Amino acid sequence: MNLLELINNNYIMSLIFASAILILLIWNIILSVSLVRARSRYKKMMRGSSNKNLEQMMADYMSSIDTTVGRIEILNQDMVHLKEQTDRCIQKFNIIRYNAFAEAGSDLSYSIAMLDNYNNGAIITSIYGRNETVTYAKPVESGASRYPLSVEEELVLDRCIKSRR
Repeated sequence: MNLLELINNNYIMSLIFASAILILLIWNIILSVSLVRARSRYKKMMRGSSNKNLEQMMADYMSSIDTTVGRIEILNQDMVHLKEQTDRCIQKFNIIRYNAFAEAGSDLSYSIAMLDNYNNGAIITSIYGRNETVTYAKPVESGASRYPLSVEEELVLDRCIKSRR
């Protein structure tokens, strides 16, 4: 008995064979799609490699990460150094204009307070008069001056200390 006679004689057997072939065909399609996806992921992972093995690539990436971490530590140190430097730069500034002498006519006198983040700096005052103008500076340490301050200088210093960066 050959295969054709067996199939002709047995209808149920032919249905079983057809179902098995259909199931195997579907399984083959699923495996082919999975293989294409796996190849795509493999190519994506191995992108840029020139016949290197995966272990060498991982070692190179770890070395690159170590170098990057070292650079980040250097940048953090530089940032702390810059923060320390900028805290000593002028952070707060305030100016007030006023009329020092009633006969001068206008608000041509002024006081300027310039302070760093620790309230150290100077107050510069210019007094305008019809015949002469006098400009002078007073140092400020920790928000106070060792020299007596005028009302305007105290006001500008107080505003400057209370101002935010």
